[in-house]
Amino acid sequence: MKAKAVSISELIELGKWRADLHVHEDAEIKSENFELVRLSEIVIESKTARNPSESGQDGFYYIGLEHVESITGDSQGISIVTSEHIRSRSKVFTQGDILYGRLRPYLRKALYVEPPYTNGLCSTEFIVLKAKTQFILPLFLREILVSDAVTELVSRLQAGAALPRVSSKDLLNICIPVPPLKYQEECVAKIERFRKQRRELLLKANALTEEGQKLVSEVFD
Repeated sequence: MKAKAVSISELIELGKWRADLHVHEDAEIKSENFELVRLSEIVIESKTARNPSESGQDGFYYIGLEHVESITGDSQGISIVTSEHIRSRSKVFTQGDILYGRLRPYLRKALYVEPPYTNGLCSTEFIVLKAKTQFILPLFLREILVSDAVTELVSRLQAGAALPRVSSKDLLNICIPVPPLKYQEECVAKIERFRKQRRELLLKANALTEEGQKLVSEVFD
């Protein structure tokens, strides 16, 4: 029998690489309490994209991976830019979307789009997901996507050595536990409260850091 060594990149180009064949069954997500549902059944992937030059002269919000904090999903330094700053074709997002970072998914970057960022453009390194709210709430979905269980599974599905990415096809093929909406609503209410408390504590921590720096600066007066 003849055999030939083929690189993963060649298999990907030929469309012959299937990450799911390399994931053991025991690595799949399990839940004893809630039904497992394929992600593709409860979200819609938005592939809408446009050139920044089509956004007019007033500017637009642009979100890159660097603007999303790992795990928490907090926004960092998002601002209004013009086509002079962003030239490459970008994906379109709207309020309520989940922007999931497909590059180095182990970094657990997922942003829930909320005011003031009601619409704009984002990096093509995001997979833009629209939750079917009759099944799953957007903020609950965001928390699920950055969970330990999902991250461990998705990390097994990534391809590429230097710049590992997960494809939207593989991401949408995973199954996640989906509780009843009432349960989700209770979880989201608590999550919102935790987010508020964390941000308040962060402001206090930053203020204390500044006070410490002021004390030290007096040495130089």
